[in-house]
Amino acid sequence: MKKICQIYIPQWYRSFKNHTLLEISNNLEYLKEAGFYGFYLIGLWLDGGYDNGFDIVEYMVNPKYGTTSELIELVIKKAHDLGLTVGVDVVPNHVSYRNILAMECLSRTPGFEDALYVVSKDEAEELTKAGVPSFFGKQAYSLVDGKYVRSTFVDNYQLNVNWGNERVQTYFRDVFKKLRGYGVDFARIDCGELLFEDVSKADPKNPLACLNVKASIEAVASVADGMPLFYECFFPETAKLMEGMPNCYCLDCSYVLTGQQKTEWEAYSKLVPLVGGHDQMTAADRGINITETLEKMETFEYGFLDMQTLIAHKTNPEILDDDWNYDADLKNPNQRYRARREIKPILEEFKKTTE
Repeated sequence: MKKICQIYIPQWYRSFKNHTLLEISNNLEYLKEAGFYGFYLIGLWLDGGYDNGFDIVEYMVNPKYGTTSELIELVIKKAHDLGLTVGVDVVPNHVSYRNILAMECLSRTPGFEDALYVVSKDEAEELTKAGVPSFFGKQAYSLVDGKYVRSTFVDNYQLNVNWGNERVQTYFRDVFKKLRGYGVDFARIDCGELLFEDVSKADPKNPLACLNVKASIEAVASVADGMPLFYECFFPETAKLMEGMPNCYCLDCSYVLTGQQKTEWEAYSKLVPLVGGHDQMTAADRGINITETLEKMETFEYGFLDMQTLIAHKTNPEILDDDWNYDADLKNPNQRYRARREIKPILEEFKKTTE
């Protein structure tokens, strides 16, 4: 198995502040020694401060973590010299209300009028009543600058973009071009299944009824210019859809292997199990047997996990089955990640496992 290590930047920032990228660079040798094939950086980009790095204002390095030159010179080039592959997070479902796509749409700039899903107050109420879902927020349509806008995450601070708009496609095409210029090898696609909806099919009893997963994953692939994409997936059907799609993988939380949605995945060549993750959800919440899952992961081509999961598995595996990633308030989107322990003591334990 090719192990890919998640590096959640805000967790490192708790220990290293504006030297975050430098300290990541200083610890890459340990990833190599621990047998990792590569890593991906999550929470790296300039954000609006409302969803722990996922309400992206711009796909540029958040200045509090370091600079673009540090990302390229200290992290990516050094990783490549060590033989490590490097990935980053891309969030195509939504942007910060301060992102250029949102601001241009809300100001009615020609060509951007439908870059977001803007509806009237009556439409917002009718669609919400019909069952159009808000997956990680309180409301499906949020009031922003006097307009009602489709939102699936953290309400009016994160706004869904319309991939039927050419400017949206161009924006993300330019994002992937920029990442290639940085030397990035692959991208983890956050919420890549949730781009296209047919709200006429909304069903209060089935929040997934209005989604077009196939169109969603194909849309991102069409602008990525062949870059390998690991889609964070919520639906088992996604693995089937990707069978014929080159460079596209179904990155699925490990409960499909041993937990609540346990199923047989041997037939799906594109499945990539994810253990650990940034969202703090405990193993008990997902019904996961972590030890069994890590063993099953060895049969797959790729496996994504984080340092503390690997450490605990090597040193004290039983804690994973009771309290996977420590405390968090899952009902409060802006607190889901802040409970994550700072990385410095975890690094110290991690280094011991490589000695």
